[in-house]
Formats: sequence, C-alpha cells, structure tokens
Amino acid sequence: MNFNKQQEETINTIEGNVAVIATAGSGKTTVLTHRIKKMVEEHNILPSSILAITFSKKAKENINEKLMELNISNVSVETFHSFALKIISSVYGIKKFKIWTTPWEKEKTIKWICSDSLLLCDSDNVPYNEITSFIALQKNNMKTPNDDLIYTPDPPFKEEDMKQIYKTYEEYKEINSLIEFDDFLNMANKIFDTDYYTLEKYRNIFQYILVDEFQDISISQALLLRKLNTKNTMIVGDPLQAIYSFRGGDSRFILNFDTDYKDVKVINLNTNYRCSKDIVFTANKLALSIPDSQHKNYVESISNKENFQIPELRHFPDDYEECLWVASKIGELKFKGYDYNDIAILARTNAQLQKLESTLHDEDIAFEIVDGKTFTELPEIKLIISYFKLALNTNDNESFSYLYNKPNRWLDKKFLKEVTDNSFKRNISLYNSMFTIDRRNWRFKKGIDEIIEVINYLQNNQNSNISDLVRFLRNRLDIDKFVTKGKQSDDGSYIEQIDNLNSFENICSKYSSIKEFVSYIDELNTEMENKDNDKVKLLTIHKSKGMEYPVVFIIGCNEEILPHYKNENVDDERRLFYVAITRAEKELYLSYVDLYNGQTKLISSFIKDVENTIKIIKNEKISGE
Repeated sequence: MNFNKQQEETINTIEGNVAVIATAGSGKTTVLTHRIKKMVEEHNILPSSILAITFSKKAKENINEKLMELNISNVSVETFHSFALKIISSVYGIKKFKIWTTPWEKEKTIKWICSDSLLLCDSDNVPYNEITSFIALQKNNMKTPNDDLIYTPDPPFKEEDMKQIYKTYEEYKEINSLIEFDDFLNMANKIFDTDYYTLEKYRNIFQYILVDEFQDISISQALLLRKLNTKNTMIVGDPLQAIYSFRGGDSRFILNFDTDYKDVKVINLNTNYRCSKDIVFTANKLALSIPDSQHKNYVESISNKENFQIPELRHFPDDYEECLWVASKIGELKFKGYDYNDIAILARTNAQLQKLESTLHDEDIAFEIVDGKTFTELPEIKLIISYFKLALNTNDNESFSYLYNKPNRWLDKKFLKEVTDNSFKRNISLYNSMFTIDRRNWRFKKGIDEIIEVINYLQNNQNSNISDLVRFLRNRLDIDKFVTKGKQSDDGSYIEQIDNLNSFENICSKYSSIKEFVSYIDELNTEMENKDNDKVKLLTIHKSKGMEYPVVFIIGCNEEILPHYKNENVDDERRLFYVAITRAEKELYLSYVDLYNGQTKLISSFIKDVENTIKIIKNEKISGE
C-alpha cells in the first residue's frame, strides 16, 4: 500500500507522544492500524503491550477487522467504557456490583423519586428522558451530587430539585449495589486515584496507547488516559468534526494535547482522499468560520481528486416540494449509472426523514434507515398506527396489546390476564374479550370505556382525512404529553417526539381513509423487510460520521433546523454541517425551504459561509400544483 509523506511519518513515529490531526477522508484508521503492524513486526513490540481505544463498538470492530487483515492479533482494542469496566472488574470482581441495564427499572426508580419520594409531580408526568440526560451530563463531567452541577436551559424542575433527584438516585444505586454505563469511567478514575497497585499494573501492561476520534473525548476519558500513560500516547482526530459536546465531548483536549503532554510531535494528515476538489473547497470555506480552524495546528485540507461537480444549493417553497425534487433527482442519478446504495440523504433530525420515507415509497425508490428506526417504529407513531389498525380490524391482537395501556389507564397485568383468558375460552379477540369484563370494577371501567369510545369514533369516521384523525387522537388521548413525559415548552416545540408527530400529521393529509392509510403502512413495512442491498441510505448527520457516499443530499438547510434551535452552541452545529459536507465523494446537493411543517423558515446562516463555492438554484417547484 502506498502512503503519502505525512502518513509515512505517522506510521514510522513509534516512540513518544504524537498528535495526528486528521482531516475527513485522510485514511486515519488505515494509518493507525499500519502503525500497529510496524510496531509489532519491525520494532518487536509485544501486541499485548498495545492498547487502542475508540468510542464505539462499530469503530472497535473496524479496527479489529483491519488488524486481522494485516495478520496482527493480541492487541487490546477497546472502547473507553469497555476498558473502564475491565479495570473495575479486575479490582472488584464481577459479583460485587450489578450492572443496571434495564430501562424500565431505571424509569420506575426515577418516577418513584420524583413522585413518591420528592413529591415533584405525579408519575405520569415524570420527564424521564430529560432526567437521565441530566444525570449522564453530570457523570461525563465528573460531577457528584455534592458538586456544583451543570444545568441546561429550561430544566424540568428547579435546580435544587434536580440536584436532589441526582442525590437520591445515586443513594438508591449504592444501597442496591447497582452501577450503570455512565459510572464506568468515574469508577475507573477513582481506582487509579486510590489504588496505586492497580494503576502500576495497567501502566506496566500497556506501554503504548493509541486513541482514535480524540476530538470527542470527555474530561473523565482524558484524565483516565493521562493517569495511564504520558510517555507513548498517540492521539488521532479532527477538531472540525467534534460533534458530541452534548455527551460531554470537549475539543479543547485535542487542541491542547501538545501542552497537556510533554514533547509532543504534531503531524497533519490533511490530504482528503474521499471528496472531489469542489467539495473540499466548500468544506474549507466553511471551516474558516469554525473557531477551531484558527488553532496553531490547523492546516487546510487538500484533495487528491479532480474537480467533479460544483455543489448545488436548491430552494423550494416547502418540504413537500423538497422531497419530490430529491426523489426526482435520485431517478436521474440512477439513469446516469449510480446505484441506489451510492446515494445518501442526510438530515439534522429523524422527523425530517419521515416525509422522505413517504415520498420515496410513493416513487418506488428502495431505501433504508441507517442505524435508526423507520418512522412507523417510533413509539409515538406506532401508538397512533395501532389505534388505526385496531379500528379497522378489532381482531388485531398485536395492536390491542400495544395500545391498551397507552396512555396509562391503570390497566395492569391482572386486567390483561383476564382479557387473555377470556379470549382463549370464548375464541374471540382481545378487544372483544374486553366487553366480557365486569365494568362495574372501578379499577378497569374508565380505561375500558376510553378505549371503546376512541375505537368507536375512529370506526364512525374511518373515511375522514387521516390528518384530522391523528389530530383527534393527539387531543383526545393527550398523546403529546404522554410521549414526552409531560415535558414541553409553551408551544410544544422543544421535544423531538413533538416534531415527529407534527411531521407524521402532515404526511397523513394525503390519505382519506383508515383503510387506505393502513394499506400504505403495510406496504412500507414490507418494503423495509426487503433484503436487497441496493437502497438509498437515509440517516441523521450524527449517524453519518465515518461514512462516505458518492452522492449526498443535505436537506433542511434552514435556520432552526441546521443550526438546530435546541443547540445554543452554534459552532457545534457548524461542525455538524462540516461533517455532512465531507461525507460526499462526487456530488453534493444542499436544499432549503420557505415552509417546514407549515411554519416559515429562513435559509441557514451557514450557507453564507459557503455561498461563493456553490451553485445556487432558487424557487423550484416539482409538483406543478
């Protein structure tokens, strides 16, 4: 394999601390694994003395696969959390703690803390996801309940109450000998701080450390590394691709590596082997607006590819027209000779992808959601679909089982057992079995009556516009409140589930009966089960990290979408845009709209950063309406 000068320098630098600033498409993982090969085969370094750390299981598998191809074995390749867990297990064994992985147990505990213990709200209104995110944020920043905590804007409860929730939660875990994923790094750090024998043991084992994706490292991860080895550590990363600050990632650690460690050699892998010159030109222009590009170690990327096509920016009146154009363009690309799996559509949020799923289905374009759920699998959407399916067919036991206690009707396992037993005895559906239960039992009456009322309404209005029926279900069952655990802003805009429901309601407007809509859903699910690999890829920008495609569409280049209204750190969003742009190898299409979900939107401020590098085509309309 041929390497350029900077890649060779990286591979041949074996001793000392090294910071490799690697631009998108620079082949950093290949370089990292070839460096390990050189260490083992030419410098006689024991594979068991090498520790390679990365952030995800997928990245870990990728490194292991490349090492296997190079016939290198016995190197420890770990994620930060798997390595931390090994440290914990080596000290405490595997029986001292129970690793808490069951979501419903955690949810039950947090509900108990908020409703029964602290009397902050009733159990139905506990904002579970926000509280777990708050606790994770503290742990990623090594904050105990006794420290000054980090609070996000608009917390679900007062700051002193959030602090007490965290404290009570940790006390509960300690009493029950429970630890969770977010505890691993802090526990490993504590072991290294207090157990010199264990620290020395790991220092002696791992003489050489390599860390990939260092731009996303958190304070707890950085401290663990520094305690372990400060003599032979190589870090690889790109500050311009630091997109995980919401998880505690801090790009300052890669920017300041040469001051935090002694005698650091800095190498820049700035040749992009992925993107055409046109795309790299656009990415470089955007990079100039990212503060990290002003750092002393930043070097502008260059492409080893030729010019191919200037990136295009398309303007549409609304997101419906945007989706139609994307589908039409994919048809053109297919005709030009591209396969579907050469094409990716990137969006800032999952809600944006819903309309694309619908449009691509209508246009018979095969697609798949990468590392995510189709919109029919999202809990808030699946719930509404289940009501429609049950209204259409009261023998649909699967739909009944999913919805009978959603929202919470206090219909417990005893209720379900009684319904199920009667169903078997009488050879009738679960829904019809419900009519055999004595509704004089006050515990069940209200819940049963509500289900019957809602299903009757849907049956009596089954030839109505589906968008109207979705709105009915959202209002009658207070679904928005249920799926967001009661956490909303005044206009309901701050929750992703609300965005998903709004997009879903918008999509449903083109269906005029429950039968037609359920038929569409069944067709869509059948398509998704198709094992054909030639499919257009739909994914969020966060999920696209590390991937590359000949053709990339970035939809929704609008203010409040990209950059997203929930993220106050605009530089984070700009880096996310940079990541999206640098996924494209040959052709890049950006688009923005005037109306999204019926709301007026402005063009993204990021477009101004790159407008001199792209071709702008305004006011397109595909539908002809």
